[in-house]
Amino acid sequence: MSDADPDAVSFGDEADALVDRISPLLAGQSAELQGAVLADLIAIWLAGHRIEGGRVEGDRMREELLALHVAHVRELACLYLGDVDG
Repeated sequence: MSDADPDAVSFGDEADALVDRISPLLAGQSAELQGAVLADLIAIWLAGHRIEGGRVEGDRMREELLALHVAHVRELACLYLGDVDG
């Protein structure tokens, strides 16, 4: 029996399904174009996170979100790379 949070499992399944739908759009494109598309999507995602009361607080929150996001991307990259050397 698993101790996994059902909401987390469902969220992960939803994320995986969306990745499966988006991946073919990026497949075969240059790494530079893929990076540009991802950067634009991340900027849209960050800009959608706002705090009422001031730009400074919102900017601080977005910096924290971006740092968490980058840390997660690094974890996923390690997972996908596995034992690959190089």
